[in-house]
Amino acid sequence: MSSVLATLDLESPAISEALERLAREDVLGQIIDRRGAVAALATEAGDVKLDWSDHVAWALDHPESIQGVEDLARAIRSRFDHVIWSGMGGSIQAVHALVGLGLFDASGFSLHPLDSTDPAALNGILRKITADGDLQSALERTLMIGVSMGMTSEEPITHLQWFDGLLDSAGIAEPAAHIIVMTLPGSYLDEFAAERGARRIDIQLDGASHTPGRMSAPSTRVFLLPAALAAPHRLRQILGRCQAEGSLRPGMGEDERRRFVFRDPFVRLAAWLTQQIDEGRDMVVLDMPARWASLAPWVEQVVEESLGKGGRGLLIFHDQDLRFSHQWPDRFSILRMDEGAGTEVQGRPLGSLRLDGSGDPASKLVTCARFFSGWNLLVALVGYLQDITFAGQPAVESYKAYARRLRDAEGPLPFPTSGLAKSRSGRLELYPGSEAGAAASLADAVRGLDGEGRLGYFDLTVNAEPDGRLWEVARRSGRRFGNEVLLRPVKIRSGPRDYHSTEQSETDGPPEILSLRVVVRDPETVSAGEYTPRFLHAQALGTMSAMRDAGRPVLMALVERADAGEALEDLLEETANRLSSQPGVRPAPPVSRLRSTRGPGA
Repeated sequence: MSSVLATLDLESPAISEALERLAREDVLGQIIDRRGAVAALATEAGDVKLDWSDHVAWALDHPESIQGVEDLARAIRSRFDHVIWSGMGGSIQAVHALVGLGLFDASGFSLHPLDSTDPAALNGILRKITADGDLQSALERTLMIGVSMGMTSEEPITHLQWFDGLLDSAGIAEPAAHIIVMTLPGSYLDEFAAERGARRIDIQLDGASHTPGRMSAPSTRVFLLPAALAAPHRLRQILGRCQAEGSLRPGMGEDERRRFVFRDPFVRLAAWLTQQIDEGRDMVVLDMPARWASLAPWVEQVVEESLGKGGRGLLIFHDQDLRFSHQWPDRFSILRMDEGAGTEVQGRPLGSLRLDGSGDPASKLVTCARFFSGWNLLVALVGYLQDITFAGQPAVESYKAYARRLRDAEGPLPFPTSGLAKSRSGRLELYPGSEAGAAASLADAVRGLDGEGRLGYFDLTVNAEPDGRLWEVARRSGRRFGNEVLLRPVKIRSGPRDYHSTEQSETDGPPEILSLRVVVRDPETVSAGEYTPRFLHAQALGTMSAMRDAGRPVLMALVERADAGEALEDLLEETANRLSSQPGVRPAPPVSRLRSTRGPGA
């Protein structure tokens, strides 16, 4: 049985036309040969980023490369009980997915993703690895792997510096043996590794660097090493099944490529999503059961980082309250995985992915590999059909540059001191705001965007580790405010984690967004070692600047840690009450105003 099957509730001439175009223009051949319009759309800084398309086949043709990953995994498990995987965006998103699927729950071995500059994230990991309270003993059995698939990511460097300091202060013998760096030649992280004498390994199995981070799974060590740690000695079987079910390979004949176009479920989904975009539906709501929930952020990242360009793209939403979606604007389709979350949505286009998640970890990893591979291809095909460059993430680089300058500048960070509106309780300040107060200012922003037809979705980003009371309130009250009060889809994000996954789209994708960024003025102090929250705050301020440069409406809520959750809850509830006492938020613009504009050859 195939590990992934797709069905659509609509078979239309538009879907058939898109599939015929893909076959007629031999898009799969363009991908495999790295040529034509696809190669142009996949080029970043002169480099064609298409190695994700057929490197599963490359690995199977070079079994020694797979064996090398298995050997490394075996060596790690023989010495360490804990691995801290430090990275951002595509360097870690697949790891989050595998951990979330429970693949390490019964293994006696722990993998800890780390993608935050909040000291609370480090404290959380310290609590997990020092359950018996003995830090030195825990460090003896802990390895940190720092990963960067981008040239300028600095968060892993801060984590490695902290961890290296812990090893030194604990007197750990051979501290370099507790650190591995996986990155691109010449990256900031590569330079750091060289200075420290840390072990460095390549991301791609062939040593090249032609895979974007968001497409790191399943063909690079970013997926292969965690998979080998979760299911020892099964990697070749996992990749073999993935290849047999639907991965591209060099040398595919013309007839085989044509059959692939009409048979592969992800190619059909690409055609279906293109139809939705053409009809004004540039939003997709993922409806999925809890057991697959950890895959949703990976989909969101690979789609939005790739396609959110030039005011266009495809927005992915998950963990929505679909009870109210019949009142949302007709701008979204539903993509359901298996039975979904149990809420039926009438009158919206429906696609379905059925995933085979039965069996042992290796069987689940086959499904994951096929799933990741399929979404990579889907994104490239949607980019081709919509004439969107799916390589690069220039908007992310803009916010990184701001954050770097702010962090490295002399003196305190430039938090706003004027133009602040206080909440009724005085526990929150909103920027920019008016003398009428924080809730009135947020309500005015909603009404203003609504009146201009620019209220497409609500983003609530908490610049802190996604844990504890503040995060609980953000998920519950933020979802209610967006789904039920504004009658719009909502994104509940954690910064800086999600800045590497969806900020490209929020800054440069479909512009109908209202963003509220929450900043905790006094984050936790790290419980061991040295780590400052300055970078965390610089990133929050940097994204504000980049969003404002792009003309995106963005507000910042400043709170204190002790009552941050209550302060945010009060703001959203008071704003909801103000909006309900006035005429309701109107629907978004008619579909005809949202239709995509495509380039020549569409």
